[in-house]
Amino acid sequence: MSNYEAMEAKMIEVGVGLRSEHYQAAMTPASIDFVEVHAENFFAKGGAAQDILKAVSEHYKISLHGTSLGLGSFHPPPLSHLQKMKRLVDDYSPYLISDHACFSWSKEHNSPVHAGDLLPILFNTETLEVMIKNINRVQDLFGQQILLENISSYIPMHDDTIPETEFFNLLCQSTGCGMLLDIHNVQVNAVNRHSKDPLNDVLTFVSELETAHVKQLHLAGIADTSQDIWIDDHSGPVSSDTWVAYAAAIKRFGSTPTLIEWDSKLPQWSRLVDEAISAASYATKVLENE
Repeated sequence: MSNYEAMEAKMIEVGVGLRSEHYQAAMTPASIDFVEVHAENFFAKGGAAQDILKAVSEHYKISLHGTSLGLGSFHPPPLSHLQKMKRLVDDYSPYLISDHACFSWSKEHNSPVHAGDLLPILFNTETLEVMIKNINRVQDLFGQQILLENISSYIPMHDDTIPETEFFNLLCQSTGCGMLLDIHNVQVNAVNRHSKDPLNDVLTFVSELETAHVKQLHLAGIADTSQDIWIDDHSGPVSSDTWVAYAAAIKRFGSTPTLIEWDSKLPQWSRLVDEAISAASYATKVLENE
């Protein structure tokens, strides 16, 4: 293999989260591989939103990122809701499909109710069994692997009986799903637990995940990292500690597709693209030094 071929083999596919403020700018092709869209924004049939997604899909691969499946819910998402996402899967053949390891659905007067948020789950055998059933149902319907993202939380959960990393390992082994490792979320949780060494906690988390299961990485930041409690609002650049943890993740998991998330206090589209390109360059250097 030539040096050029070796470099090509190590290339990291990178993308950014596409938000409505950047729809127009995204119509001009940029040096990224994919964009991630929140699936629920495109559930409606037809209309301007579908026109935009079709136009964007001509320039980039599409990653569908759900925020409403709530696959840790003991009351599973209604079939009618899943079918809306299934329609997007059929129409756009997404590069990746993902949602969160959380619960969102319950019932009131025998009707499904959505919490409107990503609520943390207990990491125990009961939740594991529920998630395995829900994930298998979704993957059978979509005909494609889905990825589950670890979420941030603000209230300590004292009744867990399975370590979070072991929970994800078991979940992936049992269903064939993959993991979307959000490195920033791990850091947020470490800070909010008042860890004496949040970076070490993140590095430990990375080291405990089985390498075959992690299929995507998320990088994000907050505007003010001096706060005692971090709110996961994706309002700033990737922190220096998250970059260190990203290097560890690339060393462990290899050339893993990487996304820059930025949802509030949005910079220019060009800044987001530059962040993604920086991630690709950083990861390539990490791999070259392996």
